[in-house]
Amino acid sequence: MAKDTVYLISNGDFRDAADVVCWPMQDKTLKDVSAAFKKIGVKTEILPKYDAKKKHGFINKQCVGTEIFSKIDPEAPVVIVLSCWAYSHQVSGALQTHRGPILLVANFDGTWPGLVALLNHAGTLARLGVKHSRLWSEKFASDKYFMKKLSDWVKTGECTHDMSHVADAAKLKLSATAKTFGKKLADDIRKRRRIMGQLDPGCMGMLNAVLDPGKVGAIGMPIEYLNQSDLLAEMDLVPDEEAQGYLNWLVKKGAWFDWGTDGFEQLVHGQVLTQMKMYAAACRIYERYGLSSIGIPYQLGLVRCVPASDLVEGMLNNSDRPDVVSYETGKVIEKGKPIVHFNETDLGSGIPQAIMNDIYQRKGMAPETTLHDVRWGRTWKGKFVWVFLISGAAPPAHWGGWKNTKVYRQPKMYFPKGGGTCSGVSKPGVITWARFYEQFGEIGMDCGTGEVINMPEAEVQDRLNKTTPVWPIMNAHIPGYDKDQCMASHMSNHITVGYGDILQELVSTCLHLGIPTRVCGDVRKKF
Repeated sequence: MAKDTVYLISNGDFRDAADVVCWPMQDKTLKDVSAAFKKIGVKTEILPKYDAKKKHGFINKQCVGTEIFSKIDPEAPVVIVLSCWAYSHQVSGALQTHRGPILLVANFDGTWPGLVALLNHAGTLARLGVKHSRLWSEKFASDKYFMKKLSDWVKTGECTHDMSHVADAAKLKLSATAKTFGKKLADDIRKRRRIMGQLDPGCMGMLNAVLDPGKVGAIGMPIEYLNQSDLLAEMDLVPDEEAQGYLNWLVKKGAWFDWGTDGFEQLVHGQVLTQMKMYAAACRIYERYGLSSIGIPYQLGLVRCVPASDLVEGMLNNSDRPDVVSYETGKVIEKGKPIVHFNETDLGSGIPQAIMNDIYQRKGMAPETTLHDVRWGRTWKGKFVWVFLISGAAPPAHWGGWKNTKVYRQPKMYFPKGGGTCSGVSKPGVITWARFYEQFGEIGMDCGTGEVINMPEAEVQDRLNKTTPVWPIMNAHIPGYDKDQCMASHMSNHITVGYGDILQELVSTCLHLGIPTRVCGDVRKKF
């Protein structure tokens, strides 16, 4: 194929049902990107071609991706065009040996979250040591910033963004109290370790969530690799009566369930009873292996076996949760404390969650943490307010407890066996955020502070309607880490959050552990 052609590659979901739904938006995005290139006189070709039998034109497996790239000149410029969730490993293997310039391009939209996929792909390629550039837009050819950076990429093979919002934490001034705190905690982590329980990593196509066990172990946080099948075996040991007891506990606490009678379309009792068994099983596995955190990757393996893990994850991350008794000791497991859970077995969130949980506990603060997708955002009353949204892991403490919790059936397109969400609108307040990552052979931590904004119900509902209405939402403003800053530097589709300002303690702990750390946003100016 000709080297003067830019190849537009459609990477998508593994699940054909999702790809069919998302194809019309992908088709539109491809046309928008093609028009942008045409505006600067560049010829494009789209791959794969639309498949009338499949009703979409996405790469949906790694083998399909490798086949597509085998037909492209290894020196040719390629653009991965993203308008929906996409599994990065389906193209990242081929991109590791591709010698031409690589550009990730995404739409910036809540309903069609190409931006989430871009952050996943960028984090994955950095993890694998693959040079690339990233671009995002709502308007493409009529977006001056987008067109300027696109022209840069065409001319030079790369485009860069202003990174002045990022500061090296080692050069910032921490308080003496924070320095002492961080050293004590880091010493304890090195001495007693924090074992990270990771079930079947990589199944969601996020290789940015799969980290080098040598580097992670070297900071005192070794990985315990676990298997999903063991979780299922442990669930089989939980009697129906025990599971019903956990469900009764939630109902008495005021959790609202959107019950129905048709399990194919609605939330039914059997789905939630199975979730309660998963909750007990996760607690017992956590205790058995002496873990400091655990990550359950519901997709893709468990999705074919049991209802969703999301309600389970919210329960685990909450201090106020049903007691689970250990088979081994006969004692309640971590009574009155969260069992730190990192959604989608994303270790890049599990590590800051475990550290932040330690900090919160030592400072006597509310210890609940979670990850969220960096899903979307827009300006509200002069501030750019992010929509942080995730299917699971968010604890009810973040929106005032179980009495404010709604449990809906997960969307059947992704969750054919159903299962409940753990949903609410996060309360206003100061948050600390973080992200652990590995890029080009080096580990790192990005962090900062922000504020959850209290919004009118109509605004919140509109944001939910434009994203996923049945999932928990956090409307967050991070000064100096708005749309372009975050999209330029964030190292994952996920962001870890907890309530309260513990930034200095977090930075100090990370530095004492030997983790290169960056402080992002305007808060860097306050050190």
